[in-house]
Amino acid sequence: DVPLSEDLQLYIVSLCEGKNIDPAIVFAMIWRESRFNPLSVGDNGNSLGLMQIQPRFHSGLMAEFGCDDLLDPYQNVTIGIAILAGHVNYYDGNVEMGVMAYNAGKAGAYNAYFSKGVYSSPYSQSVMEKAEELKGAKK
Repeated sequence: DVPLSEDLQLYIVSLCEGKNIDPAIVFAMIWRESRFNPLSVGDNGNSLGLMQIQPRFHSGLMAEFGCDDLLDPYQNVTIGIAILAGHVNYYDGNVEMGVMAYNAGKAGAYNAYFSKGVYSSPYSQSVMEKAEELKGAKK
């Protein structure tokens, strides 16, 4: 159970199912990124909404999906889940690597972690642990 409306939770689950992403991972990322605050603004105003998306890096994806307001929770998770799914697919289904790339970007994750043979980070560990906690709460 997370502090988001039932409609938004169902929307997230539906998007995740369509992209073969575990919804618990997305809910854990939202917890980590914004503590479920859809109006969260971070990184000196550069990261917006539930999934703390930076429009300067994702304007093409936003245009593709017709999203122009990352403080709208539905638009935000649409883009965030698309970003995450792209990373997970890029890393052949490795969710933790996808989560790391979501946080640091592909180049940042490669330079800071993957090139050194490191496939877990404090960020990804916290997301993976929170996802397991959320799955446990569901049962």
